[in-house]
Amino acid sequence: MQLSFTPEMVAITVKESEVYYRLQHIIDQHFPHRIGRKDKVIIFAKEEELHQRRYFLKLVAKLYKNTHPLPCTNTLKTLQEAHCTKVIKLSLAQKNQLLPNLRIPVMFDNGQAIVFDLGTNNRLLVSYLKNYFKDHLVQYRMRTHTLTVFPNDDATCMRLEKLMNERKHMAWFISFIYDAQAYAAFSQNLHVRFDRKRRFFNSLGGLLEEYFSALGCTMQDSFTKVRQQYLSLVKLYHPDRHQNSSKELERHYREKFEKIQTAYEMVKNYYQEHEAVCATA
Repeated sequence: MQLSFTPEMVAITVKESEVYYRLQHIIDQHFPHRIGRKDKVIIFAKEEELHQRRYFLKLVAKLYKNTHPLPCTNTLKTLQEAHCTKVIKLSLAQKNQLLPNLRIPVMFDNGQAIVFDLGTNNRLLVSYLKNYFKDHLVQYRMRTHTLTVFPNDDATCMRLEKLMNERKHMAWFISFIYDAQAYAAFSQNLHVRFDRKRRFFNSLGGLLEEYFSALGCTMQDSFTKVRQQYLSLVKLYHPDRHQNSSKELERHYREKFEKIQTAYEMVKNYYQEHEAVCATA
């Protein structure tokens, strides 16, 4: 590992692919204000990310010490101070060497999953593919050396095609081996399934719009947010809280309370049904 500094930037150059990819994975998880590609990532200085930047540079300092028996104290001090204002650039050193060629069979399991047969327990390759499909459910089986990706929408095929059409991937040249007809059938089935799911929830959403409105929420809100809003409204309109109010006002609050209860039960069923359909889609 090499470190260099300018008034605006700290540059971190890593020679080992595994170390670089580990740091890149941390950046992807904790730094939304970054840009990059396979061999370079730039993190911009943001005040709300000072804690993450301090932690990240402490990890870099630890890795730097491991590769430099007699590290420069001034270098480490400058690195620690860089978390406040400097842009951080992480790069993978380019090596003049031939990249290994990999042949990875890809199978499509009953139209429900994409299975990569890696052949060996290549942890770096597993991490690379998991990160590539980071917004999907991904399972790796060490015994069979297979990595399974479960699609979350029909756009998964676009991402898969981009992966399989590229020849160079980080530290390898990869040829993905698959049956074109099997893939076409898988893609078509995926589109039909998720199109059906979208139409189902769009039609259901029209019926539930009034219930979401009663809770002061929308269908785009998470169930956690809906439940928090429901609990706030229950506390506000509970009849026990308005026993000393006039009869008319007490009746108004009771009706509002009952409407909130009904709305919440309907919306809760919607989320439960949504999970069930997603599980079988």
